[in-house]
Amino acid sequence: MNYLVPEPEGDIRAQCKAMLDPDHPKRAVFVVPQDRDRAPAMLRVLVEHRPEGTIFTKSDQLATAFLCAPSDESGFDRVMAKILGLPQDKRSVCLACEGRPMARARIVQACDADGWVVTEAAAGPEQLQKTSEALQKHVPPGGSLRVMTPIEALGRRILSREAGN
Repeated sequence: MNYLVPEPEGDIRAQCKAMLDPDHPKRAVFVVPQDRDRAPAMLRVLVEHRPEGTIFTKSDQLATAFLCAPSDESGFDRVMAKILGLPQDKRSVCLACEGRPMARARIVQACDADGWVVTEAAAGPEQLQKTSEALQKHVPPGGSLRVMTPIEALGRRILSREAGN
């Protein structure tokens, strides 16, 4: 379930805002290589780059974990799930979906009051409740929790970016 679809600028802004809020559980923002320059330049945070993408964080420990993460896809995804505070890594979701993640997985999104995604996580069928409970903590005041299929989540990203958001 390796989909590196760039995110809408509004999602990146919402994620950075949450990361900078000391009362919010978000401690890092990861963006794919195409989004590296879309993150707000004025952030006073650590910025580390790898071929897989870029991380923005205020934590030396998370920046080091990112830089030291394995380069194989499964190992990298496992470390990123921990860095981003996600209940499951992509490989665990794929296994839980019996090789059919696009049909069986669900994407849980913690959104701000404007509908921008603050935190997003994939969940296998048996982990949907746990993932929803974990991401509920990421919903800012006035925001909401959304659950959708991977196709719907990817479609939303693509349409939002095409609209210039």
